[in-house]
Amino acid sequence: MQNARLQSVVVFDGDDTLWRTMPLYTEAKARFFALMDRASLNSEGIEREFEERDHRNVAKWGFTVERFRNSMVETYRARALAAGVSPELKREEEISRIATSVARRRAPLLPYARQVLTRLSASCRLVLLTKGEYELQRRRVMASGLEGLFEKVIIVDHKDVATFRQLATELKVKPDRVWSVGDSMRSDVRPALAAGFRAVWIPQKTWSYEEVDSDLDAPGRFLRPRSIRELPKVLLPELRKDGE
Repeated sequence: MQNARLQSVVVFDGDDTLWRTMPLYTEAKARFFALMDRASLNSEGIEREFEERDHRNVAKWGFTVERFRNSMVETYRARALAAGVSPELKREEEISRIATSVARRRAPLLPYARQVLTRLSASCRLVLLTKGEYELQRRRVMASGLEGLFEKVIIVDHKDVATFRQLATELKVKPDRVWSVGDSMRSDVRPALAAGFRAVWIPQKTWSYEEVDSDLDAPGRFLRPRSIRELPKVLLPELRKDGE
């Protein structure tokens, strides 16, 4: 539990900020494309076709493994029909196992994640705000072993400006005393800044859906360390200013 006297709040993302999930999805996609190769359905442009379908399916399925699975199955069906063959149930079951493997595998902590949180905890309140399927995110939080370092753990379907404004209200803190830390410009940085927060972007290789323009005009409100290991170096001076 954080010291109630600490006035600044640092809100961390989970996936690919504190623990790695992107490699799980990258490997699953590679296995899917290899399966399509074996079925002679992996023609030019299939990766782009899959990604475009996966982006569109966010509107229907959100940030869920079921969306990821459906995007693979739909891509297989479309390719099979275009090739003049009937989709096979056995192959669809194999594709489903590949897609859902991302939920069964452990997401390892990023190096220095625990050390950084421990160091920051003496200077601010820490909150975890992560998006996705509740049960999956809850398992990842528990598996990380980091839960005890946070004052509050919040799991949401998605992050937007309203999410961050509501968070400030729940924490009873002024938005300009809150830093949002994450790997996604789309989910962790831009909506936080729009809500009056300050933000830290730690670039990682991420899903193309999360990639938006990183050119920001937010002097004094935006930091960009090269890695989570460098976060205390750039953020602690700002937190000290808040405490003055």
